Amino acid sequence: VRSDQSVQSCVEMVISQVGRIHVLINNAGQTHTSVIEETSGEQARDVLETNFWGVVRVTNAILPVMRQQRNGHIINISSLAGLIGAPGQAFYSASKFALEGYSEALSYEVEQFNIKISLVEPGFFSTNLHHALLRGALIIQDYQVLRETIESSIQQAISQGGDPEKVADLVIKVAESKSPRLRYRIGNDAIWTPRLRMLLPETMFRFGTRRRFKLP
Repeated sequence: VRSDQSVQSCVEMVISQVGRIHVLINNAGQTHTSVIEETSGEQARDVLETNFWGVVRVTNAILPVMRQQRNGHIINISSLAGLIGAPGQAFYSASKFALEGYSEALSYEVEQFNIKISLVEPGFFSTNLHHALLRGALIIQDYQVLRETIESSIQQAISQGGDPEKVADLVIKVAESKSPRLRYRIGNDAIWTPRLRMLLPETMFRFGTRRRFKLP
């Protein structure tokens, strides 16, 4: 998804073999766990290049086909991190926040062509995406306790995460829907955390977030 030529070649191959593209699922993803000051510009851009610009690149290659068909469904895999900014996940969150806004705007623009846009927003699930926590390029001693606490909390959340097959089942259900919604949330954390943010005073919500991540 990081190469214009590769994406275009893939689209042309599918069209030559099948003739149509009914559903596009943008699922390529890259995580990164480090505090902001320890993250290099290259690392930050790398996450955004895959998680956001990769989606834009593939979608732009597919849209002309779907416009011509006057039909299509694009499903973008987002995250709870696209709804709530979490410590140690700044650039992953930034990429998913960007994906959320992009997808919502796109849904208005292509509705006239009978092209549907959906976001699937999972919470923590035990997937390979999170098994390897990629650290920042720098090590700043002042952040050592925070860094170790964040990594431990995230690993614990992953180990207690749900079965990723449930996410796959939801994606299939969304793809087969005749009247798909814009947003689908899955996982108790993805469902309840945004609701709590709306209901609770900001100071109380931030207190809960600090406790959840066991922040010093």
